[in-house]
Amino acid sequence: MNISIKYHIPARELDFVNINLTKDNKLFIDPFRIKKGDTEFHKKCYLKIESFVNIMIKLAKNKEYKKLLEFIDNFYERNETRLGYSIETHYGKSFGENGGTDLVKSLSRNSILESGFVEDIFDFLIMVPNIGEDKVSDIITTIIFLDLVEYTQEQCNLWKIPTQTITLKKLCWNAEKEIWEKRKADLPVYLKKPIVFVPKSFVGERYLFSYEKLYREVIIPLYKNLELKNKNSSFVVKYKNGRVHVLGNKLRQKYPCTKYVILDFVKQYDLLYRDYKSKVLEN
Repeated sequence: MNISIKYHIPARELDFVNINLTKDNKLFIDPFRIKKGDTEFHKKCYLKIESFVNIMIKLAKNKEYKKLLEFIDNFYERNETRLGYSIETHYGKSFGENGGTDLVKSLSRNSILESGFVEDIFDFLIMVPNIGEDKVSDIITTIIFLDLVEYTQEQCNLWKIPTQTITLKKLCWNAEKEIWEKRKADLPVYLKKPIVFVPKSFVGERYLFSYEKLYREVIIPLYKNLELKNKNSSFVVKYKNGRVHVLGNKLRQKYPCTKYVILDFVKQYDLLYRDYKSKVLEN
């Protein structure tokens, strides 16, 4: 059952995602879409994301890994939005169950955040191991959750959707005080579980800026050109008619689409990566 059906609202007129309340909605909150949005709400949410990532980077640079782990352990799969894979996972499961500890160990071991290569949420998405669209979406949801609650309340007032006062089971990030805290909120409820709406303009099935796109559009073409310039390359086939061909599949076996390959690329070709990133984010 979709929101529009439950509350008898024209689906086309909704500003928020018309979620199905009984199953996962395979959509993810995309930082690129928030950054590119031109409303005050988009700008406010992106500033909070930017601020939080800066805190993480600062903690990592100062090697305050214990405090960083406390931050990461408060990232949750917020089931209230019904986005991503929340219903398929155990309700209440933390982003950091083992994963939080593993992530901090990885960050400390590889010096990814303190190296200076990670400057924002987009670099985080591109370079940090075991972080994909689902995890980044979870992180963003947690950071701006109180803003989404406020947005939901506004939409409920607009569409006369009934709400109940709920004590939220998970801690919420207070960006002004820079602390995690318990909160109550007036929210719509379905089968005794609160619902939080997300603007359509925040979400997509695929991220517009991703490590897979970087790999496909920049990394593989670069490595193909390098092999073409290498006279002794084992990846290049030369035909009698003069045609030259790079064995792409063989090249991708040597340089698979993994975060470790991406990170090595960024370390070697930082300026090329920054140029690609700026062009994507500016379009």
